[in-house]
Amino acid sequence: MRPLIRSLLLLGLLLGGTAMAPLAVADDAAAVPTVRITGTPDNPSTSGRATFSWRADVPSGSGVQFRCRLTGPGHSSTAFESCPAASGQTSTTETAGSRTFTGLGASRSAYRFTVQAFIPAAGADPERAGNSDSYSWRVFSVFAPHAYNLANGPSFNRPLTRSAQRANLNRVIRTINAMPGYRQAYPGLCPNDPALVPGIIHVSLYSMTDRRFAAAMIAARKRCLSVQILMNNHLNRDNDPAWRILEDSLGTKVFDADGTARRTFAHRCNFACRGHGVLHTKMYLFNSTFRDARFNKIRNTVLVGSSNMTSNASKVQWNDLFAQRGNADLFATFSGMFNRLKLDNGFHPEARTVTNGPFQTTFMPQQSTGDPYAKALGAIRCTGATGGAGVHGRTLLTMNMHAWFGTRGMALAKKVRSLYAHGCYVRVLYSFMSFKVFKQLERGTNSRMSVRRTIFSHNGKTAYVYSHFKNIDISGHVGSQTNARIVYTGSNNFTNDGLRRFDEVIIRIASTSAYRAYAHQYGYIRARLSSAKYANFAEPSGGGRVPDDPATHPKAAAGAPAGTPTIQSPDVTVDKNGQPHALD
Repeated sequence: MRPLIRSLLLLGLLLGGTAMAPLAVADDAAAVPTVRITGTPDNPSTSGRATFSWRADVPSGSGVQFRCRLTGPGHSSTAFESCPAASGQTSTTETAGSRTFTGLGASRSAYRFTVQAFIPAAGADPERAGNSDSYSWRVFSVFAPHAYNLANGPSFNRPLTRSAQRANLNRVIRTINAMPGYRQAYPGLCPNDPALVPGIIHVSLYSMTDRRFAAAMIAARKRCLSVQILMNNHLNRDNDPAWRILEDSLGTKVFDADGTARRTFAHRCNFACRGHGVLHTKMYLFNSTFRDARFNKIRNTVLVGSSNMTSNASKVQWNDLFAQRGNADLFATFSGMFNRLKLDNGFHPEARTVTNGPFQTTFMPQQSTGDPYAKALGAIRCTGATGGAGVHGRTLLTMNMHAWFGTRGMALAKKVRSLYAHGCYVRVLYSFMSFKVFKQLERGTNSRMSVRRTIFSHNGKTAYVYSHFKNIDISGHVGSQTNARIVYTGSNNFTNDGLRRFDEVIIRIASTSAYRAYAHQYGYIRARLSSAKYANFAEPSGGGRVPDDPATHPKAAAGAPAGTPTIQSPDVTVDKNGQPHALD
């Protein structure tokens, strides 16, 4: 009996085990897989190759399979096809799969990828189909209207030479048109993710009236670039048609209601962005940011100088723009300031000068009571120049200044006279200079010093040409360096307002090649048209200025000789002490 009982018990256990096994299989078969896409191409993508990956929340041994489909340009079928799971999987919690598509053409129409997980039917068990997960994206080709290799260093326009009048404006426009973006895009298709914006064009200036510049900026916006421009508020959509079309295309708001920065805008600062008075900084910033480095030909690029984007800047004024490509630190310095300017939130003076290799940048208004130009002049030693710098062992100081007057102007003039007295060679070109400053500089000079004006008039009233530079060049003994060659340029005039009221920039460039280029241009202007005889003439209205109102013409500057033509511009006024104030 005992062997029989033992056999019956063993049979029962075996039968019990057999009865339990189908239940476990049935539980697995009843599971409905859930799939989610875990890897996708960029949206938009610049590649005709797209790889997707996904995971289902069932074990790899459960028999789960995948099917997928691609619809979009050239792919009209809605039928699913097999997308096999990855081989060699041993996970007890999930199953992964992937699929790559190639030869996808660029188009404004979207592609859509869909994947579904399922457990096939087995015996009497029906198929267990899970959810579907989808992803839509677009493929764009990379496009720039023109190819242009922006060279490092300065450019100069020549207002008296028709073919060279627009040298600076065209340089900026050609750089804008060389910035790559998305060919098939238009603003409604541009990515919201800042990481997928193809690049930035950020501009700060005093005046913008040039329609070709405006058209290039609008076209760049259509390529999905971040196009942002800040301008002083003396011009507006009613008196500046080029600005009006920029506002209409880019919008005027810098931020959305939730504080998110907009990709594009054309914003007029409220009597300076960070100072009191005017936005006077002229800087043009470019940076291509495609993830594919093959497309990023214009990286970390800064242009800074005296040139606005106006007809005056090309046909009336001598101007400069210094360009530097590929210096990430310098670009970060200027881009950081642009981002502070666009807040347009009142007086916020700067605390320091920033050094980036051979460049030192000072933004105004400044917290310091010192004058960066006084500091620069104070570092000059008039003797001991070596290495071919200077003249006969003496330091050479060359100055090309648009506006020079006021108490600051006089203080700088006295410093320049002191350098001359200590043996420096001094060469000065000016446009708008008070007669007091002129006499301070000009009296008792000899061959080591010259003071010449660049402003001229055909009718004795209105200027047809003048220098708009804000530039000094030093060759010789500076600080501990006896063979220095240094350029200062930017937007800052030798005036009271330019130090602690206006938004301004000065950049110091320690570069022999830059020095030689600026020295050559100084010599060209001096020889082409300059005079040792003092005079002031009216700056022409329009072309970047508020339309002229003859009723507002100021009185003559105090101390000028009888018969000296007066400054008569809406942007140059004379205060109660007879001192002129220039905004441009």
